[in-house]
Amino acid sequence: MMYDLARSERAHIANQSAPAYSLIRKACSCGNRTTAKQLTQHGKCAACALAAIRAAIMPSDFAKLQHMLGAVQQYPKSKWGWRNYFAAGSGQQLEAMQRLVDAGLATAGRAANEMTYFYATRLGCKAAGLDAAGIKRAMED
Repeated sequence: MMYDLARSERAHIANQSAPAYSLIRKACSCGNRTTAKQLTQHGKCAACALAAIRAAIMPSDFAKLQHMLGAVQQYPKSKWGWRNYFAAGSGQQLEAMQRLVDAGLATAGRAANEMTYFYATRLGCKAAGLDAAGIKRAMED
């Protein structure tokens, strides 16, 4: 195979035309450093975004989210995400789950025997404090 100077020149030009700003590390308003792409798309780092979501929901709703995912103190962190459902009846439980759905942390599932099943989303798993393995466990069927 012959070495083609034109090919390497085209690759060099293509690399220069890519948006290099996306990987540059910039500081968020909280002081954390994140990529410029994250700041451009969301206006804040991922930690600030999760903190804003946690602040938007009530503490009792957050406890229900953690219970939904098995992310409670009685289980070791390595087991978190072993479940991903919450059966809500009527009243306060249903209202709390609807607030989680509105925040994008859960989705409503099937209704059976006057109970509605709710499932956490990936964003809900991150907000509850699950790591990548826990999120994978929680998202499995």
